[in-house]
Amino acid sequence: MTDHLADEIRSAWARFRELNDQLLELALAQGAGDEGATAGLLRRMIGHIQYMGLQLHSDPARPTLINAQYSPWNWGHSNPDTLYLSARIDDEHEYRVYGSVGSVAQTTFGVYAGKDDQAESVKVLSDELTLGDDGSFEIYFGRERRGDTNWYPLPPGADSFCCYQTFGDWDAQSKGRIGIEAVDPDPPADVMSLEQSITAFDAHLAASRDLFTMWIKDIPERVFGALPKNFVIPPMQPPSAMAGAWFVPIAWELADDEAAVIQYDVPPGAPYVGICLTNVWSEMIDIATRQTSLNLAQSQVDDGRVRILLATRDFGVRNWLDARGYRRGVVTWRASTPGQPSTPTFTVIHTSEIGDYFDAAHRVTEDERAEAIRARQRHFAARDTP
Repeated sequence: MTDHLADEIRSAWARFRELNDQLLELALAQGAGDEGATAGLLRRMIGHIQYMGLQLHSDPARPTLINAQYSPWNWGHSNPDTLYLSARIDDEHEYRVYGSVGSVAQTTFGVYAGKDDQAESVKVLSDELTLGDDGSFEIYFGRERRGDTNWYPLPPGADSFCCYQTFGDWDAQSKGRIGIEAVDPDPPADVMSLEQSITAFDAHLAASRDLFTMWIKDIPERVFGALPKNFVIPPMQPPSAMAGAWFVPIAWELADDEAAVIQYDVPPGAPYVGICLTNVWSEMIDIATRQTSLNLAQSQVDDGRVRILLATRDFGVRNWLDARGYRRGVVTWRASTPGQPSTPTFTVIHTSEIGDYFDAAHRVTEDERAEAIRARQRHFAARDTP
């Protein structure tokens, strides 16, 4: 290797270091004062680098599915009940998605042009597809129609494919088998030159900056930061959300001696209902090791209503959302239902009032809590295994 080529590599790597120094400072500026989020920031930074490394190796002509919300790099106020599979695509190719649908509560397929909350998209529920008797399917996304069923247009500027598999019951349901390929793949690629490699690397740095900034600063400021604290808005359906899903994001903030009681009515016939915590970095919190989410199968339901305690300590309540280490963040309630569900309620209380809302019938022992956590760990180990 000549000195000139070595200097080119060193310069590119210096730009990488400089960028990540800038992103670290950007994150610190957004999350100052929240010990839980700040303590997780170094993992957040490494997770972002891991995810972007996968993107750097991706090729729209030969798409490869990755777990887009794997715990080390999850983004965007995601749902712990959902397995997010994603592949990089473009609008110059056409794609075949194939496999078999599992027994999860809901499976959605989508192609997106852009990554923000207003991205143009084409979304398909598995219920809308023509399936084989064994649950097998074949979908085409492209410019020209293929057959009479399971064909959908590819929007201009399309850059990602996603499959969302949402579990309503971790113990009873299983994921499907999903694959994707370009119908018209390019010929085998030539060996990449150093110039081409550095050009791709610099484009990767720009994409890294944009994605990190969007989820750490732009969307928290524009969307969640604009929400009044401890206030509930009616259920909504953002353009980038899964098909059929309703959202209620609640920006919360609690003092040391405060907790919050969240109540919701179970929408009739809804295949999925769940609630989860995310921090100021827009990421799910320790989803495999702490009870930071609850779906309907995991929740105690009384006469069609669920009552949940959001608290920074464990008071032995069965329906507890574990906010230890945090004083603020976003709690998101989700439901899959054709019509708009009723709005949950969010009530801040003093911790001395918890017994007024949760009697002995709503409590768990330490052993029961420990078993619930072990069940979480088993589920995520199985879900994240290819």
